[in-house]
Amino acid sequence: MKLAFALFEYFPYGGLQRDMLAIAGAALARGHQVTVYTRQWQGATPKGPKVVTLPVDARSNHARDAGFAAALAPRLAGFDSVVGFNKMPGLDWYYAADGCLAARYHGPRRWLPRYRSKLAFERAVFEARGAARILSISPPQRALYQRHYGTADARFVDLPPGIRRDRAQPEDVLRHRAMLRTSLGLEEHSPMLLFVGSGFRTKGLDRAIRTLAGLPAPARLYVVGEDRATPYRRLARKLGVAGRVHFMGGQDNVPEWLWSADLLLHPAYAENTGTVLLEAAIAGLPVLTTEACGYAPYIGEGELGQVLAEPSDEQLVQAAGALLEPPRERWRERSRAFAAGADIYDLVEHAVDAIEQTPRQERR
Repeated sequence: MKLAFALFEYFPYGGLQRDMLAIAGAALARGHQVTVYTRQWQGATPKGPKVVTLPVDARSNHARDAGFAAALAPRLAGFDSVVGFNKMPGLDWYYAADGCLAARYHGPRRWLPRYRSKLAFERAVFEARGAARILSISPPQRALYQRHYGTADARFVDLPPGIRRDRAQPEDVLRHRAMLRTSLGLEEHSPMLLFVGSGFRTKGLDRAIRTLAGLPAPARLYVVGEDRATPYRRLARKLGVAGRVHFMGGQDNVPEWLWSADLLLHPAYAENTGTVLLEAAIAGLPVLTTEACGYAPYIGEGELGQVLAEPSDEQLVQAAGALLEPPRERWRERSRAFAAGADIYDLVEHAVDAIEQTPRQERR
């Protein structure tokens, strides 16, 4: 099959971008041709899929989105299936990594150009009379889409999480832990808190910094991910913890960070899935998160940390302190059992299976 993959922007450390490349790689391994269309590509061009950049000159994000969709449309005629990783018209498949905007945009702002444009793109994918099928990775978000748009059950393919097995703790996990902590100048018994992800605002970095401020001074917070750090550096200074918050930027060795830390802080305000929750869970790292994350039930049901609803700063501090108390080995033991028995690894293969079964000419 000739497959077109479309996404607005590629940058190396985004979860959606990693998923796109993984699905493209699996499709290529099965003998399909994959062309990735994007308006901007940051970082090295991958081996395998063909990458076509369609630059768009516009001031606002929603205008750039519209310009990209318009530039893409005439290029899709020769493809067997068009897979979008952002919401836009003209898709055969949409990989639903983003949450339902109709559930979040209320009141007069829905009629502002930015929100009106984004909602129109969402409607193009999910409207009841539409034909696009959806690769769904979050049951709560699927329910919201169906509530707001009446999308038929038959148009959804539910995928399991796609957790990379290299996140699981190796036999020599203690060696890895000691090496990274030594490189950071961090003693073994100094609490190391970890925040992983791009999108600091929605993932709750402000909450994480306030949680650190409520913990004893030896605790440190390491932020792994790419985003605008200035407001959060300012918050850390205001709370008197600037020397205890370390912005590490995007990292290629995420497993090493998961194996070396003592607690993952992911107090998100909104998160369709929260892949890092499960990555931490199989890495032996306890997780403190919120019900806003689609994958949070795995943490609660597996007793792999704590899930809070709409937590206050005091609740987050208390929960973090409690999760740091048990011996680290207790979390590693739970992690090994979870990693061995949980169905959390096969998203990519299931996604390609679905795309293969419904060529474009059969649906249009």
